[in-house]
Amino acid sequence: MRLPLLSSLAVAAACLALPATALAQSADVRVTLTGVEARGGHMLATLSSQQTFMVAHGEYTAKTEVNEAGEVYLVFTDVAPGTYALMVMHDANDNEQFDMSPSGMPAEGFAFSSGGTPIMGIPSFDALKFTVGSEDILMTEAMTYF
Repeated sequence: MRLPLLSSLAVAAACLALPATALAQSADVRVTLTGVEARGGHMLATLSSQQTFMVAHGEYTAKTEVNEAGEVYLVFTDVAPGTYALMVMHDANDNEQFDMSPSGMPAEGFAFSSGGTPIMGIPSFDALKFTVGSEDILMTEAMTYF
């Protein structure tokens, strides 16, 4: 009788440990955005894999209100290990669209991971990618406004 009981306890303990193990393999990505302008609205950000890059939303999203100029902080929690690109938009008018000026230049601020600031056009995933493992990531990216 003891052997089945011990086996059952071992199986139960292993099952209970699975969620903790899965969580231990995730990490937080903490982003500091510098050079934020006091335009109001919200900062919208996404972490995208190569498959979801430049699609409406990536695997992880963050949103925070912009009240003043300076720095804004975003946190993506429990990010699974993998390769991602960060894209950030300062949605000053809260329409959830990246607005362009009549001249074709961005009308709202933006930032990308890896210091990616496109001169003309959209940067590639490979230019922006970074790897998330089991350790938390701290990044600082500068906002670009025209």
